[in-house]
Amino acid sequence: MAATQREQQDTESSDSAAQRGGSRQRRTATVASGSGATPDTTPLAPTRTTILAAVCLAILAALFAYYFPGLSGYARQDTFSAILEAASFIICMAYSTELTSIAVASRHTAIPLLTIMLIIPGEFNHVFSLLILVTLICSAISANSLAIGSIRACTALAPIPLILQILGSQPQHLHRIFHLSIPRADTLQYLLAEWLGPLVAVTMAVLLVRLICDLALFLFCGVPVRASLREYSITRIAVLAVTDFIAIVVTIWLPAVMEFSNTRTSDNAILLLFAVSLDVYALILMSFYAIRRIMRSENSLRCLAAIGDCLPLPNDRQQDVIADVITRSLPNIRCFIMPAGQVETRPWHSYRQSQHIDNQGRQYVIVFERSMLNRPFLPADAEVLASAASILNEELRVHHEVNTLRSESETDPLTGAYTYQSFIAYLRSLQTESADNRVAVIYLDIDQLRRINERYGRLIGNTVLRATADRIRSIIPENTSVSRISGNEFAVVVNGYESQESVENLADRLRSATSLPIQTDGGAISVASTISMSFASAGERLTPLLSDAGLQDYAGIDSQDGTDTIKQAGKNPLTVSDILKSAIKSNHVSLLYQPLFSLRHRTMSALTMIPLIADDTGRRLDPDFIVSEARRLNLGCELTLDMLAIGVHDLLEFRKITPQLHVITLTLNGSELGDSRFYEHLEMLNARHPDITICLEFGETALNTAKDEFDNELEELTSMSNVDIAIARAGTTYSEISAIANIPLNTIKFDPTMISDYRNPRVVKLVKRAIQIAEDDGIHLVFDGVNTPEQTALLNDIGAHNAQGNMYASAMTASEIRMRLETMGLALGTPEPMPVGTPARHTPANATGVEALSKPEFDR
Repeated sequence: MAATQREQQDTESSDSAAQRGGSRQRRTATVASGSGATPDTTPLAPTRTTILAAVCLAILAALFAYYFPGLSGYARQDTFSAILEAASFIICMAYSTELTSIAVASRHTAIPLLTIMLIIPGEFNHVFSLLILVTLICSAISANSLAIGSIRACTALAPIPLILQILGSQPQHLHRIFHLSIPRADTLQYLLAEWLGPLVAVTMAVLLVRLICDLALFLFCGVPVRASLREYSITRIAVLAVTDFIAIVVTIWLPAVMEFSNTRTSDNAILLLFAVSLDVYALILMSFYAIRRIMRSENSLRCLAAIGDCLPLPNDRQQDVIADVITRSLPNIRCFIMPAGQVETRPWHSYRQSQHIDNQGRQYVIVFERSMLNRPFLPADAEVLASAASILNEELRVHHEVNTLRSESETDPLTGAYTYQSFIAYLRSLQTESADNRVAVIYLDIDQLRRINERYGRLIGNTVLRATADRIRSIIPENTSVSRISGNEFAVVVNGYESQESVENLADRLRSATSLPIQTDGGAISVASTISMSFASAGERLTPLLSDAGLQDYAGIDSQDGTDTIKQAGKNPLTVSDILKSAIKSNHVSLLYQPLFSLRHRTMSALTMIPLIADDTGRRLDPDFIVSEARRLNLGCELTLDMLAIGVHDLLEFRKITPQLHVITLTLNGSELGDSRFYEHLEMLNARHPDITICLEFGETALNTAKDEFDNELEELTSMSNVDIAIARAGTTYSEISAIANIPLNTIKFDPTMISDYRNPRVVKLVKRAIQIAEDDGIHLVFDGVNTPEQTALLNDIGAHNAQGNMYASAMTASEIRMRLETMGLALGTPEPMPVGTPARHTPANATGVEALSKPEFDR
């Protein structure tokens, strides 16, 4: 029973006060009010608390000694009844709970109910000393302190004299009713007229006595009264008072009901009935509080889990994110974050605040606010508060360090402009995020910077660079960024421009501003600048910008143009093959992903995996070369397994953002079809991730291998529930009709040449017929290589369902895919096409006197 006394911890813990001579002090967090600062703690005065505890112990000892003879005689007369009543007292005290979180505050107990039920049969004087002893022991155990326990025991017993005074001789009359035969009408009249009023008065008097005791104790022990009163829960007090009143009325009327049913009663029967009913009442309340404590602990755990789920926090509004999560997770608690020392309190509310949170020199605190009409603060609230403050402190520190490192790595230390790497990363992010492709780049070259360095020195040359960067920043609008992409060249990225003419006007102003003389320590320096521009085309999105910025390898993959990629493996076959072999064996294969879209639903339906390996110069190997060379090196299965492992891992990360995305596509090289590891890996994926579908695309080599040699393995492959079979580049010479007929296909992906001749009516007719046949056989058709608005219009005209190409999305890294999913979700997001024939890059027509230079290679 002693263990259950800790149930009252559904209010804030009160186990710290004046233990062992009053050395321990309980602290209650408050916040600064508008008129001034209240103390951050509410300590008890140790000396005063010790004196008060000694007085309370003396009073309890005197009362125990005064009533002990009655207990001694009662125990000798009826030992069994005395033991049962002691057990009943312990049960009734077990559910006792604090009405406030202040250590010396009074507690809600069953003592008023016990008193009324003991004085009705006249047994009060016999067992009151036993009630004193049980109350003292239970209070000391729950407070973990004899001093605080004695104070609580006195305040719990304080309403008893008032109860005796209010009830007077009425319990004797009620006692006679339980033994004498009184007509029903007289009994009801007596109970209604003589008992309801005193019981209401007793209920209200008990509340008043507890409040008076609390105020006296607060003043004596040095506890701030105003701050302490805000810790009460008015609703909780009112509900407990009503509950006690109902319990008393029901318990008193039970023997009367027995009398009305002509059942003769005795004092022992009445006491037993009282004890049982009161024990049931206490157990019900104890169970209720235990369930509430579990529910509130669960809310706290969910709150901490929700805080963990929202990590890492965004770059801005970190404090608001934490506050919103806590407010949504903890009922009846409002969380907000304010500068330390500036939090204003509201009347009828109590507060808890966290340790200080440092945000680059500014101090904040997390504040919990609850109304006096709501539940009191809980120990779990303090844990959530401390954890949230620690998490927010760490996140702010990490964000600050990351932003500092990012700023240092992405910014040119000389001019303050972004670096070339940042410039390329920004263009790639726009390639992923931009919905309208209204992006342009203005290139500005400082003429004869080398001559200035040679004549005046590099210090003067650096001054020229800094002055030029400052002049650019003073002119460009908010939707632009400036980068230093080489020694004497700057690039201004204009995102979301209104018209091409507005970009040309901005370029003219930049040229004029950066061609004015610059004052330096060596005197005035005459400078001139050259301006050129590059615009994104409608059909290829930002691919021309990336190509013009020096990423020919990126443009080669996006535009299906292999002239600038490494297609000629014979150019340096030994080196390239060794690089490929080393990358596969050391698991250094990376992936690009090109989304496949459902045109009917206008959503992303799958991701095609493209192997990514770079040579020793940093340029990417052609994906077709990687697949074919890996097969020649007998590393085809290893390459496929690596791609599957990376693809599934990345897909699981993508699904945290868009759970509907569950299909990844892989082009086979053929060598894995005869390797048992490939089938075992697919079975393992099916077991671990049954909701992920692997679409296996059979290219030329894989298709011939499956058709000629591996019928049994192919049958095993098609029997797997998480595997779909597709033919890649259908329409070329190797995809014979017999292969399509003999292999159980789910998907056919047409070669890009199928829709390249979109002006030919016969092509349109054939493609429409193919769509009809595929729909009849339940096969999905995918049109690959959609790169122009005209091809998009053709697909809409013929009723195509699935498409893939740079018109919708180019090949992207995993981080770029994640960024697209976070910004656009699975939406197709097809941009409105720009007028066909827009020049990729030109010199403004009104750039008179400025020499139009061709774009040199960038220093990367």
